[in-house]
Amino acid sequence: MGIRKWLGSIFNKQIKSVPDLRPSFSLYHHGGEIWISCLDNLGSDMQLIKEKVNNNEDLMRTANKQARVLYHLDGTDVIDETAEYIMESLRRTRHHIFKIAIVGVTRSGKNNFNKCLENETSRRSLGIKYFSSMDQAKDWLVSERF
Repeated sequence: MGIRKWLGSIFNKQIKSVPDLRPSFSLYHHGGEIWISCLDNLGSDMQLIKEKVNNNEDLMRTANKQARVLYHLDGTDVIDETAEYIMESLRRTRHHIFKIAIVGVTRSGKNNFNKCLENETSRRSLGIKYFSSMDQAKDWLVSERF
């Protein structure tokens, strides 16, 4: 192997990303409690996404109050299947949810979420809003406005 080929093989290697396996958690922000659902950096690993969504759903059902939920999706591919699965989970737990903020979703991911909702009224009834910043999302969740 020549030196050029060897150097080329070193610099052209793809770096594999490791999925982020942080657990979801509750956070107090400006006097309100927010449930942070960590679905970030999962790429397109649908099995891992489903596992984390199901775990979040179970934890939300055990709470005795309505939650303000922040879905953190940076680095996760929100394809049709992913969006449908998350929306189905949100519909099942809607009685346990007050408001939902979705952070880090791309334009195509947002379109996939909106396709899953029948109409604008459905989106508002779930209290969903999209954000690019975690801080803006947290501020909106603890505010009293939709």
